[in-house]
This record gives sequence, C-alpha cells and structure tokens, in this order.
Amino acid sequence: MSKWYKIDNVGKVFHAVTEASNSSVYRVSVLMKDMVDEEGLQEALDSVIKRFPTLAVKVRKGVFWDFMESNEEKLSVQKETTYPCHPINPKENNGYLFKVLYFNKRIAVEIFHSLTDGTGAVEFLKTLIYQYLTLRGEEIAVDGDALLFSDQVPSKYETEDSFEKYYQKSNRNYLQDKVQRAFQIKGTPFDPKGVNVIHGVISASALNNVAKRMGVSITEFITALVIYAIYSETMKYGIYKENISIAIPVNLRQRFPSVTLRNFFSVVNVRVDINGDITLEEIMKAVSEQLKSKTDKQHLQDEINRHVQLQKSLKTRIVPLSLKYPAMRYGFTHYGEMAKTLTLTNLGNINLPDSMKGYIERMEVALYPTKNSPISCGVATVNDQMTITFARSIVESEVIKSFFSQLSRLTGLNVEVYSNNWGETR
Repeated sequence: MSKWYKIDNVGKVFHAVTEASNSSVYRVSVLMKDMVDEEGLQEALDSVIKRFPTLAVKVRKGVFWDFMESNEEKLSVQKETTYPCHPINPKENNGYLFKVLYFNKRIAVEIFHSLTDGTGAVEFLKTLIYQYLTLRGEEIAVDGDALLFSDQVPSKYETEDSFEKYYQKSNRNYLQDKVQRAFQIKGTPFDPKGVNVIHGVISASALNNVAKRMGVSITEFITALVIYAIYSETMKYGIYKENISIAIPVNLRQRFPSVTLRNFFSVVNVRVDINGDITLEEIMKAVSEQLKSKTDKQHLQDEINRHVQLQKSLKTRIVPLSLKYPAMRYGFTHYGEMAKTLTLTNLGNINLPDSMKGYIERMEVALYPTKNSPISCGVATVNDQMTITFARSIVESEVIKSFFSQLSRLTGLNVEVYSNNWGETR
C-alpha cells in the first residue's frame, strides 16, 4: 500500500518558488580515491533508497497543498553530463526529485530542496557510500552514530516535521516585520544558462587556528571574507549606502533535539552596512556579534514560529493552491531574495567512521544560484580538507577570485583551486 507524507513547512516554499532561474536543487558530493564503478553504485542505491522513505517519493497535486507519495519505481544512477544543480524534471526521472550522479572519482547527490536539507542529504550520501564500499568487499568498522544502515527500519522521528513539533503559538504578527533590502550582485547570465563552480581546498585545522587568532570561528571568518570580497570588487569605489547581507542556513537540530531527515533549518541574515570605507576587522566584529545573537535559541524559536504561523492560519489553509503559490513567490522574492546578497552554508566537519575516511579524498557542497543572488557559497570538511565552493550563474567571477586571493594572502596557507569550467569556453 502506498504511503503519503505532507510536505514539510519549508518544503512547501521551494515548491512554490522554483522556476527556470531558481532550480532549488543543491548538491552534496564526495571525491573518492578510486574511479567510481557504475554497477556497484547502482546496486548500492537499490539497497539504500527504501531506508529513506521521505526521499523515495513522487509529488502529487492537491487542492490546498501538494503532497508526497511513496515511489516504487527504479531510480537509476546517471553519468554526469551537465552542470551542477540542474533543474530536475520528475517526468524524466521516474518521478523522483533527486538524482545520484557519478563522473570519474566523484559521486554526487542532487536534491530538490523540498525533500530535505543539507543534513538529510549528507546522511543519505554517507549511507550510500558505506553500502557501495561494503558491496565491493571493503571492511568498514562502524563506530558510534556515524552512519545509518540500509537494513534498519526508519524511525518515525526521522520522518517527522520538526517545525510543527517545536512551533509555539505566539501573538506576535511576524508578517509585519520589516525587511531591509540588501545590495544585489549584478552580472551577465551565462548563455546558454548553466552553473560554473569554483572550488578551493584548504586545511581546516590550519584555517581554524588562523580564525582563532583573529577571535572568530571558521564560519565567521569565511563570511567576513566573502563580504569583504564583495565590498572590494563591487562597492569600494562607488557611492553606496547599502548593506551586504549574507544568508546563512542554521541547522536547527543543534538547538532543538531532532533526528528528522526532512528540512529542519532556519536562515539568519548577517548584515554589514556600507556607507564608506570599511576594514576586514570591522566586518569580522560585526559578523561575529550578529551570528552569536541570531543563533541564540530564542531567536531561532522566533524563526520557527514565523515560518509556521502563516500556514497555521485558517485563511491560508483554505485558499486554493493556485492562489497560495503566487503569494508565496511574492514573499520569497521580496522578503527572501531581496533581503540577501548571497547565501553561504557550512556543513561543518562531516562525521564518518575512521575506517571509511581512507577511501574518500574530500567533500563538496554546491548551492543553486538564483536570478537575484547569482553567486552562492558552500563549505564542507572531510579528512581535514575543507572545500569552499562558489556556484555562479553569471560570467563575472571577480568576487570569487578576490575571495581566494585574499584567503591565501591573509592566512599564508596553500589553497588548491579547481573548476568545472562551465561557461569559460563558450
């Protein structure tokens, strides 16, 4: 019997706002030390996919909300032939809203954001890699809670909507909160459309030591340097009285106990006002203060309440989907897109069994750029190798080049930079 699931609170937004210039598809991938075996990867996928019931779904149209239904069709691994974060057409993918791709030594999972967030995607990828290695005859000793297993029965807590669980009824009208417009990076869209990714690899422990000496965390340091690169390349010599705002997804599981494999994150905007010359040190101070206050549990509770409040409204629940989606797109554009300059996510140090790390070189995360935010940044660390990935949908790359140049100069560390070269030769 087919099982169905409500789309989680955040997932509904991604269904509403997806369009040609906003795929809502992100990627987590690993670079293995050996070439990927297609047949072995397919066998591993066949084994693990049912372990993740809220990924193994297809979307059905409802009157008031779309919903997800279990998908019994086969999902085939595919050799990568196009750019990252490409829109997923369910009709060409047996109804699935995610893909498993491979190319040379890379195994990538690309997921439509309505299904899960970065945490859920990483858990799926880790399980897939474990199964792939085990089927090849490799002995992987598993310690602690580093992995899920394909033969485990999924817990009901893994499929819960944790937004609903932690929502607290509030009299505050969050819709009246004013949103300040942020500086937007302009550029020339690739023709044909596509996504160029530029990766920089650096020692995580060495960078952490540098950040500590400056009195900030790695995320605070990278965020400040991104802001400084945007300022240096686009605003320094102009007359601006705007703010650069970096949207940073925050894993709510760190503050609210949850093992859900669905979306459970909030976005905090870290804003630096530009009204004249500004130094990197001043930016770091502002970023550090805001991140500390905006990741406070009460602030995040307010964000959960704000997300859920609209959908709890009786008026909203009885409005047909054909009217809901345009309203949500308007809100996304004016309260989400216009309030940020760039999105930056740091998945942190990925927890893997020690015996599994020897088969993996490093990990990458790529976020989809959008029309109003044509550059995004993703960070992930494995084996002390931190990969900082910029994805862009525009030709201009000065901000990214400035970031890596200053990262190397300020830290004195070696940064290995490589790219997929999309758009460079077109």
